[in-house]
Amino acid sequence: MKTNHRLAARLGLAALVAGALVPLTSSAAGASPGCTDETHTTIPNPLPGLPPIVTGDGCDDDTPPETTLSASSTPNAAGLVNVSTMTFTIGSQVSDGDPGPFGLECKLTGPAQAHDWRQCASPVTYSGLPDGSYVFSARSIDLGDAGRNPDNPLVPPTTPDAPDLDPTPASLSWGQDTKAPFVFVTGTTYDQDTPTQPVVTTPTVPIRLNSSEAGSSFECTDNGAPVACSAGRWELTDPAAGRHTFSARTIDRAGNASAWSPPIEFFVPKNLTRKRGWKKELNKHYFRGDALLAKKRGTRLVLPRTKVGELRLIAPSGPGLGKVRIRVGRRAWHVVNLAGPKTTLRQYVVIDRYSGIRAGRIVIETLSNKPVVIDAVVARPNTFPAAQ
Repeated sequence: MKTNHRLAARLGLAALVAGALVPLTSSAAGASPGCTDETHTTIPNPLPGLPPIVTGDGCDDDTPPETTLSASSTPNAAGLVNVSTMTFTIGSQVSDGDPGPFGLECKLTGPAQAHDWRQCASPVTYSGLPDGSYVFSARSIDLGDAGRNPDNPLVPPTTPDAPDLDPTPASLSWGQDTKAPFVFVTGTTYDQDTPTQPVVTTPTVPIRLNSSEAGSSFECTDNGAPVACSAGRWELTDPAAGRHTFSARTIDRAGNASAWSPPIEFFVPKNLTRKRGWKKELNKHYFRGDALLAKKRGTRLVLPRTKVGELRLIAPSGPGLGKVRIRVGRRAWHVVNLAGPKTTLRQYVVIDRYSGIRAGRIVIETLSNKPVVIDAVVARPNTFPAAQ
């Protein structure tokens, strides 16, 4: 107990001596250019073994460190990423030459692994995040100054201590979407004879594209070649003659792509070009806007050699029109009567899909002097499954 009294007396004497030697300052701990250390102004204590005596305010370092931040995945223009792991590289940056040391604090808001400000070290990684919206924030701290107040502790403070951490934390907001969408492709062309591989006689092929996620884009291919396409009812313009297989996939706003759709098929007829004995007729209702007219018996159209599993003749019908006969190679002739109610785009199935494959030139010949109009030909080697 005597020892404690002596220690208290000694400390009181030290204070009195210090007060007699040096007056205590009460001015504000003001910032000054180049100030990087908030250590108080002191003088040596005249009493052996005691700490220095505080005689005035320290210099208030009012230039806190700034925070740098970079992420392993950058949100796209929609503010989204399609990964469930995010890694952040954080650093401290100063403009006044402050040697530090510096520390870091981090904060995460979101549906999982959220936490308030806490000490962290770079890099910071969050793995297995569920889809949702997140904000990551980081701030630098001047650890050398954070534990000090530059005001003289022996007199009332006059101004607040300038902050020793970054007042504007670096942050990154993102939405996470890692689930791929689904694509729906529907062909809207109807064909009673081959509904799964319809013959298309219109200038465009209507197709409907839909995604399971709103705002998604689409990628499409026709016979393997990319074609521009869009959501909803879309039309492939001016398709080439022959068989087509069309497929599409959808890509959501986060960049997740669906699987390619099962292909839909369709067939575009071959438009006939003018030959000797045939006159070209124009009509916007004809396939591709034109057809061929002949008025003399025995007038022929001979098409290049091909394999044929199904053969259709596309031609208008009318009360005064005559007949033609058609064959493939040296097979039997098939007669087609064009007389009947007036129609523009009528399809005559000459050889159906169940009759097997044959090869050769396709020959079309008029059978009378009555006028006949021939528009286009469907000659395809495919055999088709029965309609579902």
